[in-house]
This record gives sequence, C-alpha cells and structure tokens, in this order.
Amino acid sequence: MTFYVIAAAMIALALFALIYPLIKANRRHQHSQNLLATIVAIAVLLPAAAIYLYAHLGSPAALDESARNITIGASVERKQQDIQKWLDKAHEDDVAQRVGEARDAYAQVLTLDPQNTVAMVGWVEADMSQQAGYAVDTAARRLLEQAIALDPDNQRALWLVGISQFQQKDYAAASATWRHLLQLLDAGTDLAQSVTQQIAIADEKANLAHSGLKSLR
Repeated sequence: MTFYVIAAAMIALALFALIYPLIKANRRHQHSQNLLATIVAIAVLLPAAAIYLYAHLGSPAALDESARNITIGASVERKQQDIQKWLDKAHEDDVAQRVGEARDAYAQVLTLDPQNTVAMVGWVEADMSQQAGYAVDTAARRLLEQAIALDPDNQRALWLVGISQFQQKDYAAASATWRHLLQLLDAGTDLAQSVTQQIAIADEKANLAHSGLKSLR
C-alpha cells in the first residue's frame, strides 16, 4: 500500500511541476490553443505512461523477484566459472604429473559440484597414482560407484571400476564391467584390443578360482 501512495504522490508532483508553469503561461496568453493542448496532453499521457510502465515492469514484489533472479543467475555463473577454473588447474597438474595438486583441484570441483563425474574420475586417477600398486581404496571406489550411478556409460569410470574389482579378486565382476565398456568402444581400436585382453585375463582367473573352489569341495 505504501508503494501505491508514494507512486501516486510522485505522479501528482510531476504533473504539478510540468503543468503549473504552462498554466501560468497560458494565462498570459489566453488565446494560445497550443499551450492548452500541451497541458491536456501532459495531464493525460503522464499517468497513462506510469500505468503502462507498472503493467510491464510489475509490482514491487515482481521487481524484487526479478532482482533475486538476476542475483541467482550471477551467482550460478560465478560458480560455473570457479568450477571451470579448478578443472583447468587439475588438467594442468595432471599433464605436469603433479598428482597431489591435481587431486586437490578435483576435490575443489567436487566441493562446488558434488555430482561432477569428470572430477570424480579425475580424483580417483590422481589418488591411485599415490597409492602402492595403484590401488583403488574405499573412498575412490565410492566415488567411482557414484560416477557410474550418474553416468552408467562413463568409459573411464567403467575401466577403473573393473580395475578395482580385479584388485579385489572379483574377476567375474571385472570381466562383466569391462565387457560393458567394450560395447561402448570402436571395434579394432588399440583401446578396444587392450580391454579385450584384460577381459581374457579376468575370465581366465575367474575360471581358475571357480575350479579351485570345486576341487575344495
């Protein structure tokens, strides 16, 4: 209500400030139709313009909502810029083989965007480089499972999950994971051939483990 009272008062003041000098001038020139027409036009058009602007710009609540949306949009843009900055740094650290710094940079991305699968896989790869035997530890495995849940065809994540399963001697699961990966790769490529070889190794070990269990029975 306060807004409408203030708006009405401002329009009235504006009308007075514009029309009063014209009325005085018209009194001095009583036969001036042009001045009278100007006075009438201002008296009609100024409130009409105010109503038009209000209709298009909206109420104070709508203006506040618009301002909030602009603020939110700017915040989202800044966040995306920060994410990209940390991803770029992580990539530079990867190339320079600064694996500790790369892992930290990927961790910063995950702080800003916990569902960023690129950062998840990047963190795991950097962490593996710091583990004995390139082991996939519990935290890394958890991240890989999250990445797969978000992106079931994430090729890097599938490769690493298979490695983790292989390390845990779950050879059948590793073979199944890599078979899924193989379906996503172009046939005949070096990568496809490498995955095929790993599947064969996993299958062989799975068969040996199965045979060993049967002999124990």
